[in-house]
Amino acid sequence: MQKCCYYRPVILTSELSKVFETIVRDQVVEFLEVNKLIRDLPHGFRKDSSCLSNTLLFLDKVLHSVYEGYDVDVVFLDLAKAFDKVPHN
Repeated sequence: MQKCCYYRPVILTSELSKVFETIVRDQVVEFLEVNKLIRDLPHGFRKDSSCLSNTLLFLDKVLHSVYEGYDVDVVFLDLAKAFDKVPHN
């Protein structure tokens, strides 16, 4: 059996840089939230938000639009494996 020629290299980042990155990220996010410079929409990347909360919000908006008599079209794209299908030569 031939070994696969597609692989993702492992990035070895020092623990100190990871700690520094966490501190900087937390400070930036806090600044953006305190000054109301960031919206509540990125559910998967915000504290106390998840993909489930995003799905429920979406469902609520779709149902509200249907009840109001609007036509609703929804397109779903599955990009989960898009990175794996792109040739990386």
